Amino acid sequence: MLLRVENLTTVRSTNELVKQAIEAGQPEGLVVRARRQSGGYGRQGRAWASPEGGLYCSWLLRPNVPLAQLPTLSLVVGLAVRDAAAALVPDSAAPAIRVKWPNDVVVAPDSAACEALPARPPFCKLCGISLEAHQGGVCVGIGVNVRRPRAAADVGGKNVPAYLEDLAPAWGRGRLEDALDATFSQVKSVFSACYDRWLLEGFAPFSGRCNETSALAGRAVRIEDHGGGVLACGTACGIDEHGRLVVSRSDGTAVPISSGEAHVLLGA
Repeated sequence: MLLRVENLTTVRSTNELVKQAIEAGQPEGLVVRARRQSGGYGRQGRAWASPEGGLYCSWLLRPNVPLAQLPTLSLVVGLAVRDAAAALVPDSAAPAIRVKWPNDVVVAPDSAACEALPARPPFCKLCGISLEAHQGGVCVGIGVNVRRPRAAADVGGKNVPAYLEDLAPAWGRGRLEDALDATFSQVKSVFSACYDRWLLEGFAPFSGRCNETSALAGRAVRIEDHGGGVLACGTACGIDEHGRLVVSRSDGTAVPISSGEAHVLLGA
């Protein structure tokens, strides 16, 4: 995929700019990157705090693949961003970075990024990812927490942030611009390679890695739809060949879930 990168300072939303480019008929490969967003958002339109210190970029894709393959792109993006982040931290910290189905990149609660918190959440969120189908194209939004901002905006929600500098203190030193450029370069390289392979080979080459890096494996979970309705409760036991989260219920039945929001049940 041939990339065209637009580097901007402050925008309302990189996703909005990419969707405008889709409407204008621009080809695949546009990447809009900004230092700050005043109206950034993630999955399901949730606000994404975007102060200076994070990597914020959106990608214009036009994947020509079978319709049944499209839902697996979400996991491939999550895995690519996870692997890019893991390559930027020491080997000892990399295993703590995991993918929470369908595509959040999180840090395990027993890692250095979470151990200083007074109350440990199930996970600390390192990267947020959104995918929107729009007028024949796909807008992929990626936000990576690189350095702790001087004053983070409180947009509510249950996610506790983690930052690359928590896992690799070197990311907290030197010029911020250099840290953001290095992060973007790694994400760009890994994601481009994964996307090109997904176009050619589908989800099969990624299925094993998605299970290896899953944040939910063996955890008691409740899966809700976008309206808050419960789709399934049980133990997350894997991701199948279609990218679905498989939940094992207490009666022994296994339920594959195509989409939804996974909540870890503490103490279960």
